[in-house]
Amino acid sequence: MLSVYLGKMEEAVYYPPVYFDNRYEDKWITDKQSVEIIQDVDKSDVVSAHLIESPVLGPISPKELSGS
Repeated sequence: MLSVYLGKMEEAVYYPPVYFDNRYEDKWITDKQSVEIIQDVDKSDVVSAHLIESPVLGPISPKELSGS
């Protein structure tokens, strides 16, 4: 669950894209459930941890998947 708080916090993540870029693991994309979600949401096929085949964009990296 995502919680949003206002104000400065010691353990807060202030810029999620950088946070997740530095913690990303290849197995997140190749996990069976992730592959199914990417297919359902983006209609794209996971080829490997670094390559996704999109019917609209062609070959893309996981960073280029839709974010919303």
